[in-house]
Amino acid sequence: MLNFSDRLIEAIKKKNSVLVAGIDTTVENIPDYFIKKYYDNEKNEIENLKYILFEYNRRIIDAIEENIVGVKFQAAFFEQYSYYGIEVLHKLIQYAQNKKLIVIFDGKRNDISSSAKGYSNAYIGETALFDKKIKFFDCDAMTVNPYLGEDGIKPFVEDCERFKKGLFVLVKTSNPSSKDFQDLIVDGKYLFEKVAEKVHEWGASCKGKHGYSDIGAVVGATQPQAARIVRSILPNSFLLIPGIGVQGGKIEDLKYFLDKNKMGIIVNSSRDIIYAYKNHIHSDFEKSSFIASKNLKESINSVIN
Repeated sequence: MLNFSDRLIEAIKKKNSVLVAGIDTTVENIPDYFIKKYYDNEKNEIENLKYILFEYNRRIIDAIEENIVGVKFQAAFFEQYSYYGIEVLHKLIQYAQNKKLIVIFDGKRNDISSSAKGYSNAYIGETALFDKKIKFFDCDAMTVNPYLGEDGIKPFVEDCERFKKGLFVLVKTSNPSSKDFQDLIVDGKYLFEKVAEKVHEWGASCKGKHGYSDIGAVVGATQPQAARIVRSILPNSFLLIPGIGVQGGKIEDLKYFLDKNKMGIIVNSSRDIIYAYKNHIHSDFEKSSFIASKNLKESINSVIN
């Protein structure tokens, strides 16, 4: 089996795209006409929730798959619906996998020792179940929080090495208050620099045939100056870049995130794709999402190619 970084590179080349669609859907943002059409008064609220949430996201994925390299499922938007939402998440992950899309679980998980191992088992590894071992979610990659240090990251890295999976470690995030901690000076460097150095260290043992590490970093699109610094520390790692569009990130700034090969990035867009119908691109939400994802893909390619 190929390393995560190699699978990602092959998918990028096949699709001619570095665009990832963030699946951050809430029921209140699904078009009214869609809910009215599929809400079944013979079923209870939970049954309607599960069907409508799955079906809307499934149709989005179908509409945009030719323009994206993968999907990033934000856990919070499913966990808010309790285990009913987790059930939908699991089905959507399987659906995206069947489409041969790169699947990223975005839960920013972290803990120490056996607790971190439990998170890793669930999303990128395997879980012991009586006399068997089961891969439940089996995502290609997941996001993790480095605040607890190596104790909280090592179990994930070990599973990346064992199962050829990927990690994206929070390094410099797109939100304005990221500076509260990430820009603190420690030993003459920004704290996010120190974290990036650790990411480089953690990823040294799991590299693919193309020379890229399976351990990458999350760097917000609103942070082009920080991106230059991070890229100098992580010349052979992929950067997962959220924050384009609604959050204020500019497509033209993506050039600061590229490596020397004009590669090494994937760009996430969520609301601009899954709720594109709100911008009146087209009366049909699927067509709107297709057009939005196609335009984003082409705009990004015009900057990075």
